[in-house]
Amino acid sequence: MGRQGATVRDIASIAGVSAASVSRALRNPDRVSDRTRALVRDALDRIEESRTGYAPQCVATMGCLFVDSTSGPRFSGFDATIWGGLARIAIRHGAEILLMNTDLRSGGESIAGMIRKRGVGSIAIRCDDNSEPLLDEIAKVNIPAITVAHKHDHPSVGYVCVSSRESSREAVEHLTQLGHRRIAFCRNIVNDQDHAERADGYLEALSRHGIEPDASMMISAQPDAEGGATAINRFLALPKPPTAIYFADPLPTIGALRRLHELGIRVPEQMSIVGFDDDNARSLGCPSYTAVCQNAPMLAEVAGQYLCRMMLGKLPPQPPRVELDSYLEVNGTTGPPELAAKN
Repeated sequence: MGRQGATVRDIASIAGVSAASVSRALRNPDRVSDRTRALVRDALDRIEESRTGYAPQCVATMGCLFVDSTSGPRFSGFDATIWGGLARIAIRHGAEILLMNTDLRSGGESIAGMIRKRGVGSIAIRCDDNSEPLLDEIAKVNIPAITVAHKHDHPSVGYVCVSSRESSREAVEHLTQLGHRRIAFCRNIVNDQDHAERADGYLEALSRHGIEPDASMMISAQPDAEGGATAINRFLALPKPPTAIYFADPLPTIGALRRLHELGIRVPEQMSIVGFDDDNARSLGCPSYTAVCQNAPMLAEVAGQYLCRMMLGKLPPQPPRVELDSYLEVNGTTGPPELAAKN
């Protein structure tokens, strides 16, 4: 493979491209794009660095910009994984890292002014649909900029995200194949591409199986354990409660399972639960819950590597557009609808 001990899958995982693309880049580089060749070369360099212990020195600072309503105040769960992952990559490259809260600007200071004053050389951004206009301000600074976990169309700002629509559709279709027809959905209160995709996958699966969407079966909740417990209370209060629920965030999934246990409702015999997982939350309970899974540490690593390499001039300056894959893992919280069969 050009580097000792590196397999095609190793290179693909680090580069954020398919194994087939890596094979083409190595065997027939003229058959792939300049961007793919650059990603594969960069991945090979990183493998060599991990083998030899060498890492380039970078004097620049990576900024991590967040909006409180999206990712700031909790610093737990998904965002803790993202910020921690970005910090590890920055340290590996000899870069400084600086957290920046958009809500703490001095009076009248623009986003661009705040970034310039802090002297960062690249910037990772956590935003949502409501805060997306700040990308215009960030673009004025003319430094490498990437949103993490938010896909968008801005021409000057890149993104690294995870596609979860197909896996969400597969999760709901898994429930329909078990016999469920009353399937509820609980999403985050934050409006962003991630959660919109999960909702789209849910609705697409219902449509494919001739199930009419019911507004009472679709609610938003705080992305914490209490939000999941509250959602269970709301769903069970319906005249015809669901027999299965898809929770689009990890902590609400855990809170929902705890609340069902408190109420004496057996999972999956009396209620099937599909959750979401960013890392390994699904394995913390007994049984492990069925989940749509994304690799948040890999998401942070890919974004951080892009930003550091762009600061070092090792990647083309055009903003990256990277979508990683999610997947469905079936575990012990989904089964046929016992109560539905009796009604």
